[in-house]
Amino acid sequence: LWQPMLAVALRDDFVTGKLGEKYRSRLSRTQMKELMRATHITHLDEHAIVTYNGFDDLNHYYREMSAMGDYYDNDRKNSRIADVSIPMLVVHALDDPLITWKAVINEDDRHPNQIIKTGKGNVLLLLTKAGGHVGWPLGRIPSEHKWEWMSTVVQSFAQSYTLATDKNKKKRKR
Repeated sequence: LWQPMLAVALRDDFVTGKLGEKYRSRLSRTQMKELMRATHITHLDEHAIVTYNGFDDLNHYYREMSAMGDYYDNDRKNSRIADVSIPMLVVHALDDPLITWKAVINEDDRHPNQIIKTGKGNVLLLLTKAGGHVGWPLGRIPSEHKWEWMSTVVQSFAQSYTLATDKNKKKRKR
């Protein structure tokens, strides 16, 4: 809903705001035209961020900026999640207007199921259909519930981990 408004405001900042001169000095006329036509955050990433910062393409940018994606550099795998040694919950909304769900997986393994197979089994990826960028608002008046859903999910994850750890400790003592 508000994503196009945010994209247009950011685009205008890239074109005419504080950043405008910097972008105009480093982008070609054609690239600036593409940037001026951008109406989605992904288009801004593609036509401004990727080009301005020298990334190969949009996937390269998302892969490099993602805290989740394992990637290959000079034929050597650089692991960000494969070596996670404690349980970690990653909660991400598919409709996040700022960070695409593609940012949580690597380029070679496009399907979210693949990310689970890359590590030691310590990463739990929870993708929701909706939730936006911050906090999964609930109800018609989100300020009434604040971050209730997200807080409940994180608390449940932590409690489940603690319970499982305690049970494993008791089994080892026997």
